[in-house]
Amino acid sequence: MKLKYCSLFLIPLLVSSFVVYISLDIENWKVFWKFVNIPYQIPPFSDLDSISRALKASSEGFDPYLYNPYDLIQKPYSYTKIWLIIFEFFGFNEPTKFRIFNFILIYFYTLILVDLAFKFNSRIFSFFLVLFFFSTSNLLLLERLNIEIAIVILIYLTCIINNNYLKIPIFFFSIFLKLYPIFSIFVFMKKQIIFYTIIVLSLFFLLLIREEIFFIMKNSVDYALIIVHGITSIIKGISYFSIRYDLFINENNYIYFKNLAIFLACIYSIAIFYYNFDFGNKKISNEFNLEEKLFICGGGIFIGRVLFFSNWDYGLVFLIFTLPFIIKSNVKFKYIYLFLIFICINSLYIEGGDRYTLIYAVKAFIVHSIKILLFTFVCIHFSKVINKHLELKFKT
Repeated sequence: MKLKYCSLFLIPLLVSSFVVYISLDIENWKVFWKFVNIPYQIPPFSDLDSISRALKASSEGFDPYLYNPYDLIQKPYSYTKIWLIIFEFFGFNEPTKFRIFNFILIYFYTLILVDLAFKFNSRIFSFFLVLFFFSTSNLLLLERLNIEIAIVILIYLTCIINNNYLKIPIFFFSIFLKLYPIFSIFVFMKKQIIFYTIIVLSLFFLLLIREEIFFIMKNSVDYALIIVHGITSIIKGISYFSIRYDLFINENNYIYFKNLAIFLACIYSIAIFYYNFDFGNKKISNEFNLEEKLFICGGGIFIGRVLFFSNWDYGLVFLIFTLPFIIKSNVKFKYIYLFLIFICINSLYIEGGDRYTLIYAVKAFIVHSIKILLFTFVCIHFSKVINKHLELKFKT
């Protein structure tokens, strides 16, 4: 017990202190990330720092969604406005307060990983958490300090807190910060009134910020790299080759093929759900256990993001939430699942080279095929978890 509490306190403290400490000196920052083969950016924590830069643009009368002159590459702002409000209210655009915020985020993020290891007390899971922590995806997440970290913290709290008066506001706050947590909404499905209320309120919120969503989607980039995942990334990669060699996809019809691919992927995921769902009378489990809650949240977010967004591979952190269920349930192919995740969270080692060569195309094909396999596996078990807790009957 003493070891547990010491670990819960000391490991996050050491990790957050070390990362923030090396960020204080640019040379130390460069040396460390170069040593662990992670491409660094200046200033440190550049993804989070981009909010400060957008806030500066906003304070000078610019709309950062349209013109963001202080961004490192003048990329238009692509987060929700609430981040600007938070940074302005707490003064996170000031260097000292910004570092304190960095420390808090890294501390609680690391605390969650350590807490997961102790909660499920599985050697396989604990070992994989260590592998994940030192993976290129997680190290890049820490180097950029992307707001994914904040969402991981909030989604974890949504899963472990049972009091709905706390749980529901935390869930909504996560949606306000980054839209995709809405894909974890099924964690509330056991309480029908609450579930339907959350659906209505979520849709109302999305309608309310529809202009923000438009600019977020417009300013977001469909990356065509090995170190990303999502249907749109795959189509973007195919389009590059198609345009280069004058094949069937060009700049005029790219949007058509992109939307078609998303539609077909949605049909594919619905077909998996239909195949694995038992319609009619059956015995329904009373409540979700913690493993199922984590799986629904992590798996739901992964499925939704693969279908609709282009995502850097540090977003695969949410697959960590699927592991307690997969390992404890002793499902078929669990070791293959772990191995495939391990490959994907280290995709940065595979990235590199001329992106128009056959070698790069083969590497991209293999890695993205693995990610589609992961997507299929998660869809199958997501539908099986829902099947245990939901009864659907059709009148004939």
